[in-house]
Amino acid sequence: MNTMQTTVVGRNQLCTCGSRRKFKHCCAGKVRDFGAAPAIPTDPKLLMQAAMDLHLHGRFPEAITIYQHILQAQPDHAEATHMLGVMAQQEGDHAMGVELIARAIARQPTAEMHYNLGVGLQAQGDLEAAVRHYNIAVELKPSYGLAWSNLGAAFQHLGFQDAAVESYSRGRDLQPELVSAHSNLGIALSLRGRQQEALACFLKALSIEPADATAHYGVGLSLQAESVQNPETLKKFKQALLYRPGHFAAHCNLIFVMDMDPQFDTQALQAERRRWDEIHGAPLAAKQLPHLNEPTPQRRLRIGYVSADFRDHSASKVFGAMLTDYQREQFEVFAYSNLAPFSKDEQSRLFASCVDHWADISLLSDDALAAQIRRDGIDILVDLSGFTSGNRLLVFAQRPAPIQVTAWGYASGTGMKAMDVLFTDSEMVPPEEAPLYAEEVRYLPSAIPYYTPKAFPPVGTLPGLSGTGITFGSVNRLSKVSEPVWDTWIEILHTVPDSRLIVKAVEMDSSTNRDNLLNRFMQAGINADRLILLGGSDWLTHISTFLQIDICLDPFPHGGGVSTLEGLKMGVPVVALRWPTLAGRLSASILTTLGLTDWIADSREAYVRLAADKARDLTALSQVRTTLRERFDRSAIGDNAAYVAAVEAEYRQLWLRWCDRQATDATLTG
Repeated sequence: MNTMQTTVVGRNQLCTCGSRRKFKHCCAGKVRDFGAAPAIPTDPKLLMQAAMDLHLHGRFPEAITIYQHILQAQPDHAEATHMLGVMAQQEGDHAMGVELIARAIARQPTAEMHYNLGVGLQAQGDLEAAVRHYNIAVELKPSYGLAWSNLGAAFQHLGFQDAAVESYSRGRDLQPELVSAHSNLGIALSLRGRQQEALACFLKALSIEPADATAHYGVGLSLQAESVQNPETLKKFKQALLYRPGHFAAHCNLIFVMDMDPQFDTQALQAERRRWDEIHGAPLAAKQLPHLNEPTPQRRLRIGYVSADFRDHSASKVFGAMLTDYQREQFEVFAYSNLAPFSKDEQSRLFASCVDHWADISLLSDDALAAQIRRDGIDILVDLSGFTSGNRLLVFAQRPAPIQVTAWGYASGTGMKAMDVLFTDSEMVPPEEAPLYAEEVRYLPSAIPYYTPKAFPPVGTLPGLSGTGITFGSVNRLSKVSEPVWDTWIEILHTVPDSRLIVKAVEMDSSTNRDNLLNRFMQAGINADRLILLGGSDWLTHISTFLQIDICLDPFPHGGGVSTLEGLKMGVPVVALRWPTLAGRLSASILTTLGLTDWIADSREAYVRLAADKARDLTALSQVRTTLRERFDRSAIGDNAAYVAAVEAEYRQLWLRWCDRQATDATLTG
């Protein structure tokens, strides 16, 4: 019979794991006090078995005691050192975990040790080192499914999407019963645009575990890629949140999809944002620290922009001027880029060369990024992503800067107590709706400007003057085009008999999508030769498509944005429907800024009449085409220097107000 004895390590004694730190600051630093330590068997063969059993059952303090006992007797015991490192990581001390596991590997390396070291390094943001150790783990143990899966995650964060898919696939094949193996592979495939394969992975995961939040979220992602109006998309994101209420990405996507759903009004949309803040943002208020910024009214201000889209992307075309045309003597600009490390392109490099400071933040935790922003002394921090992919709203929740603004990239309001200001215009957010927003709504000359360093081709003559009839067009993502929009466009083609419709979207590269759309129009009595379907292309070819179009047709409820801007720059006006909520008002905002309010309809019926009426007056259409680019370039949208000056005036006013508050607070406390 084994005799049992009790060994207690004092919390002020040096830790026996070998770190030479006090025990209370080392392996037991974050462990709850469970009272007396357990009795420990003296038989060495039973020690690790007992410790592992306690560990697996969540009895961490007791397991630590036994691991410590083992190391007292055998200071070089690799597995005990390794498991103390694993426990440190489970308690959130990844630095200690990495230190201990690395020491264990130096003594007696195993695949599991390299895997767990990779976990710790990945948690610290050192993804390249994590990849090295995951690779060693799978070399030592090729059947190690979890290591393959984590390798895929590291590759995914680094921007190596094809390598991520390959690694996830290996993990899935090795552990087909593991739900996360299917879900993770599905996410990677979805990011590569392989939606049908992704959907199959998510459905397989749900067949194993119907309550898997990641799989429900993934189904939502796949459906969203096809159409933001699909009611099943909304349902899937809600199911993900049902099973995991704190699922950050699912909640962000739920808000994005709700914005496109006509059943929700502005009040409901902003209410959901406030719920998002209650769950994800507000709990981080405890991490807010006093701001030490110097409250000098006229000093040079430090402006920080946070985005995952500092690249050749539609979002950068509406905020790019803020990084290239600012007054350097008045403002010092920091760009915090959440792009994956290997996702930079020519536009990224241009932005990096224009700003005063460029920081790659994709591998930084929210806490680390908030700390860096505080160290940088940012006066005004600007969110350029809203609820779109790659946002860092949880950093804003920690309020690392005294003034925080959301604008341009997806400026639809965040619902956050920590977000001070929303930049927009009165067409996007009418004054009577401003009280519905958590932020203070401040108006600019236009909700968005347009920026690109690329040269546009000449406008060209009106295609309709050739005598072959009017050509309508849409160059928006197909997912924006709702069922009522197709019916409306069909009605327009019936109303204007000699007209044609160009639909250009990357989704038209699919023969299935082309055939489905052709069949839809033919069943409605529109001959196939009146429909011109064009797929994805390079930017110049994309822009040159407008040379074939007389009038663009805006989708609803999600209207155009950059597509509207680029069409107008090419001399092509757009028929737009003013929608009751913000997502469908951008084209109306743009047209209002340009003084083209006669192109805005207030109902679907008026939209059809307006398109038909404009199509009948070729003289007026030709005049618009001839003068529209000049009008565009002279407007607040096209004149980047003037627009940025207006933004900077707002920055200065916000700063002066903050300085006044500091002076008032100092007086009251003095």
